[in-house]
Amino acid sequence: MSNATQSRSWLETLLQVLAQRPGQPVGQWAAQWAGARDGCWPTRRSEAWRFTDLRCLTQLDPARLHTQTATPPWPDALRQGPSRQVALQLDGRGHWLSPQGEPPSWPHGLMPLPTEDVTPGQVAHTVMPSGTLPLGAQLNGVTPGPSLCLQVSGADPVHLALAIQVEQDQAWLAPRVLLVLQPGARLCLTWHVAATAQAAVLPLVEVRLGTGAQLEEAVVAWGCPGATLLGSSFVHQSPRSVYRRTNVTWGWGLSRDEPFVHQSQGQAETHLYGLAVARDRSLLDTHSTVYFDGPAGQLRQRHQALADGRGHSVFNGRVVVPRVAQQTDASQLSRNLLLSTRARIDTKPQLEIVADDVQCTHGATVSCLQDDELFYLQSRGIGREQASRLLQRGFCEDVLQRLPGTALPWPSLQRLLEIPVPDQP
Repeated sequence: MSNATQSRSWLETLLQVLAQRPGQPVGQWAAQWAGARDGCWPTRRSEAWRFTDLRCLTQLDPARLHTQTATPPWPDALRQGPSRQVALQLDGRGHWLSPQGEPPSWPHGLMPLPTEDVTPGQVAHTVMPSGTLPLGAQLNGVTPGPSLCLQVSGADPVHLALAIQVEQDQAWLAPRVLLVLQPGARLCLTWHVAATAQAAVLPLVEVRLGTGAQLEEAVVAWGCPGATLLGSSFVHQSPRSVYRRTNVTWGWGLSRDEPFVHQSQGQAETHLYGLAVARDRSLLDTHSTVYFDGPAGQLRQRHQALADGRGHSVFNGRVVVPRVAQQTDASQLSRNLLLSTRARIDTKPQLEIVADDVQCTHGATVSCLQDDELFYLQSRGIGREQASRLLQRGFCEDVLQRLPGTALPWPSLQRLLEIPVPDQP
């Protein structure tokens, strides 16, 4: 049986299992998934999926899927944060609770949105009005998953920390987060996602940034070789809004991160930073799209990958600048470090420009550790293995230093390169 046939059979079994569970979605999500079921399941014949092998996902048994989670190892700095900080963990019953296992207490400036005001996929279909939603979003849409819908207001910054910990095989978690930032609001959002068992985590994040609003998002995601992470985020930016996102991923058997950003009228800032550490047989895939729909928009994007063993990193960064987006200032850089002859890097930064008054650049590099750098450190009494780790850490530091302070205390990040993460000044 071919891989395509096996994937199709797995998909049909999954849909049958989901159809027997209560709380199935209707409307746009169900219609969207019907299209995927009728022939849009991605194959490696597709340009966007030709490097992505889904076998890690399809090795899950649809009949055994559950939503059990474990208690994350919350650092004390996050358990006892400032008054305008909320820390929440996802429990096995689909509830977002405090580290003490209690319902959240919302500070001034952060409040849940009424259920009747929330339409699943409302931002996603605005950001991608005529496109097919990514696989992670489609799978999330047909799965009864916990929703967290919040409104942020006020000029004083609010901090929100979300954690998901998976330790049992066959877990299937599909949380949805909707954030509506009122004009001038400020939010710092940090994610900690960890999986030490054969499982799938499919977070879906939708964000609407009002005029002058600011969102800083940090994602720290680590997994094991049997775990799959399919993350989708959709961000709608109004003029003078600022969106900063830093994503650090390692360890997963399969990880596919797909952020979509739409500057609805231009005059906004987008900053995207990513670090993928692909060791052993990890496949870490990043596909981003930034669409400028007005003048004077800005983008700064930097994606860095380190591949060792038989690790495989994929980056496809798409920047779209139509004629209406004059005076766009966008830069995109992909830097990669290849440490093994069996590892693999595939990178494709791309600009699609129609406007003629723009300043847009992109580039990509793939390199190895330099012998002269290793020799320099060894000549100072540092062993070759430690010298290699120091150089790897220096390579990653460009992205790690952009993480907010609330993302740094997690023990998993401390162990990323087996070199302690320094405290921020």
